[in-house]
Amino acid sequence: MRSCLWSFLFSATFGLAAMSGLCGSITSPAMAQDMVNASETDLEPLHQTNDMTSLRGGWIMSKPYQTAAVGQLQGVEGLDIAILADVLHLAGMDAHLRRQSWQDQLQDLGEGRGDIALGAFQPENGDDRFHYSLPYRWARIALYVKQDEISLYDTTDIAKLIIETPDFRLGVIPGRLFADSALNQSIETATRERRVIPASNDEENLRNLLAGRIDGFVGDRLGVSTAALEAGLKFQAAEIMMPGITSVHFIFSKTTMQPSSLAAIDQAIETLDDNGQLKRRLHSSISSVLMSYVLDTRLFFIMTIVGTVAFAVSGVLIAYRENFSFFGALVLSALPALGGGALRDILLDRHPMGMMSSPLYLCLVGVTVLVGFAIILALRLMASRGWTLSRLPKAPRIVTIANVQELTDSLGMAVFTVSGLAIAISMDAEPLWLWGPILAMLTAAGGGILRDIVRQSGQVGTLKTEFYAEVPFFWGLAFSLFLLTRPNVLAPEEIALAIVITVIGTFVTRMTVVILGIRPFPFGWMPRPK
Repeated sequence: MRSCLWSFLFSATFGLAAMSGLCGSITSPAMAQDMVNASETDLEPLHQTNDMTSLRGGWIMSKPYQTAAVGQLQGVEGLDIAILADVLHLAGMDAHLRRQSWQDQLQDLGEGRGDIALGAFQPENGDDRFHYSLPYRWARIALYVKQDEISLYDTTDIAKLIIETPDFRLGVIPGRLFADSALNQSIETATRERRVIPASNDEENLRNLLAGRIDGFVGDRLGVSTAALEAGLKFQAAEIMMPGITSVHFIFSKTTMQPSSLAAIDQAIETLDDNGQLKRRLHSSISSVLMSYVLDTRLFFIMTIVGTVAFAVSGVLIAYRENFSFFGALVLSALPALGGGALRDILLDRHPMGMMSSPLYLCLVGVTVLVGFAIILALRLMASRGWTLSRLPKAPRIVTIANVQELTDSLGMAVFTVSGLAIAISMDAEPLWLWGPILAMLTAAGGGILRDIVRQSGQVGTLKTEFYAEVPFFWGLAFSLFLLTRPNVLAPEEIALAIVITVIGTFVTRMTVVILGIRPFPFGWMPRPK
């Protein structure tokens, strides 16, 4: 975790140096290309040839790696499918996949009815049943138990726990092997002792655990996190992490695969690794899942509400200070709270627009304006009747309407910087180092700029005399560089820490600029000669 913190701070420190790169365009790469076709029909045995061009295989429901793609001709998508498509394209091959259980895929490979399976862990003590490709991604492995039973298992030795707990019922995907030989041996022992409950995927294992049918199961951390997110079962299971990371491979039939084909596939993996395509695929998929996992929390939901209300309060204070009407106060409050996200969604043609996906945030703006109006009206009525607040302690000179407005504005900016980044990541925006900060800036500062255009004619401080949009742009760049420079395996807590640093950093930077009165140089500015 300390290395994660230093890496993020390093990205933030040197982030501005990367702003001068060449501009690209937003692209959303298809997760399954035409060369990977899905079929539900039985596969015919392949006739041996010296150079194979079409591989037969299967896929198992395992988000975000392999999942059904409704409405697509391929019928399947996911990270594994995308990488397979890239590999086969370079190797001059294609593949025909059908949905089958993992056990059936292994049986087809062994009997020559299939050629390839995706997402396999290579046992450290070897496996002579199949050919294994070079690793194409990495995974973290954990044992999942009930949240209220985690205190019963005070160990990180999962294999020992499974063997030495005689009544421990284990959920397994039949045929699945892991890299750790001791873990594989413990699963085999549990199988002999009839303590194993089969499941087709991680989501079924998770449901069996929460229903009390099993006491735990072993799984890939990202896969289980995705399953929990999709099924609405987050935070209902606890994890016991295994140390280190595990390589993931394609496996091939020894009966049908030729050495030349295997060599071509390994060469394609090496090429994709060398040119950075594998890393881009991994970061795009993993970051999107983990951002969704972390942002789909009660804490961030509360932060979003606080950010919306903070932006709305800043609009109320401006409306009071500059004598706007009630409707004007609504406009000035809604623009920073909702306008940045709406502007972003319009430019990206994103449907549905974020502000229309839930009435909550618009209602929050309306309630904030009503409450602000009621407070101001009450204070004026008190003053008109001779009631005074002079006996109350006076606020410090720094507590002015303008300063409170800047404070609330900075708080809203900090929260919505992360929201903009989340949209960039979820849309697979490429390159992320460019579109991440741009969408963070649009979401966090776009509404404030629109507000200032409405309230002032010709003198827009956020574009002329203030460091405003630059702040979320800088922190969006720092977050994007952090993601791009991390290893191929990210953890939810790393993303959560980066989000916290981004929110705090954006808020502190904006308030520092305001307090110190730092102003940007005018366009075309040059120092005066002495």
